[in-house]
Amino acid sequence: MNGQQGKGRDTGSSVPSPTPCQVIIVPEEPIPILAPAPRTDPIAIEGREPVPVTLLTGFLGSGKTTLLNRILNGQHGLRVGVLVNDFGAINIDAELVDSVEENTISLTNGCVCCEIRDDLVNSLEQLLTRADAIDYVILEASGVADPEGIVMTFLDQRYEKLLRIDSITCIIDAEAIFADGDNESLNMLKLRQIGFADLVVLNKVDLVGPEHIEVIKEWVDHHIHRIRIIEATKCDVPLEILLAVGRFDPAHTLLQHTEEEGQAHKHDTERGSASDTFETWSYKSDQPFSIEALREMVRRELPASIYRCKGIVYGKECPEKRFAIQAVGRRVEIVDLGEWGDRTPQSQLVAIGSSFDGMELNRKFDACHA
Repeated sequence: MNGQQGKGRDTGSSVPSPTPCQVIIVPEEPIPILAPAPRTDPIAIEGREPVPVTLLTGFLGSGKTTLLNRILNGQHGLRVGVLVNDFGAINIDAELVDSVEENTISLTNGCVCCEIRDDLVNSLEQLLTRADAIDYVILEASGVADPEGIVMTFLDQRYEKLLRIDSITCIIDAEAIFADGDNESLNMLKLRQIGFADLVVLNKVDLVGPEHIEVIKEWVDHHIHRIRIIEATKCDVPLEILLAVGRFDPAHTLLQHTEEEGQAHKHDTERGSASDTFETWSYKSDQPFSIEALREMVRRELPASIYRCKGIVYGKECPEKRFAIQAVGRRVEIVDLGEWGDRTPQSQLVAIGSSFDGMELNRKFDACHA
């Protein structure tokens, strides 16, 4: 028995047996790096400001594509880039098509329509870095998409110099909003789409009565407070509300307001929209604003009937600098535009909405002066 144990230890061997504290290292081939790390440096285009982006959400059949068709077929003077999931539903007049590539349609009115392929990020990058620079991007989310993931992508630091979220607009089908009854998962998805939005377009109001519209508004308000809701038929909503570029320019709107001698701008009433009158309000002042007071007032006190407000601000905190304010729904952004230079410091603001008290708006803004 003892002899067998001795043979097992093999005391005559030249390689010692490892003790519990020893580690035998066996040389291995170096492991290759299979792929580079994801890019983390910011993407920027020389000489260009970040492009404003509107995310368009809404459940299946709500009317998102109807709205996109209006924009793509419109002669609005804007170079709009539209990202869609499927070309099939887009109805573009043949006369408007300038050229067709593999997944891109370029239009004679300056618009570009791109189909989202395997990767949203790559599709967005290709659209934003085109040689024929665009003014604005609209991204149509899938009808069953939760907007959180898309919003987080937009907020990635890599894109802060390439794009900025201008607004998140959700479209509701007034006729079919409650069609899924007590299906909790679908109702929760609809509420999440609404909850992430700055503006809600309540579409197809011509197909329901006023009592039904009030029930929808009460249901939304019960779950999510202070959502601005615009009623519409066939998604007929002015671009001044949807987009923060082009025709909705402070200087242009102030001039228009003066020429019309304060008369409310009436939207085309022959299109059948339930919200067929939109008013424009303007404000001028040589007195500096308290920037923080202005920000808080716009966030908390601006009437729900004001859908969009923007302009140039003269601030108390940095009187030598110009600031731009953009407010859409609950989103408020104030950006440093640099020094006034030879310009006379003066705040110029415009707003668009429906059924608001202009004098009350003046008082609210007056209260924000230093």
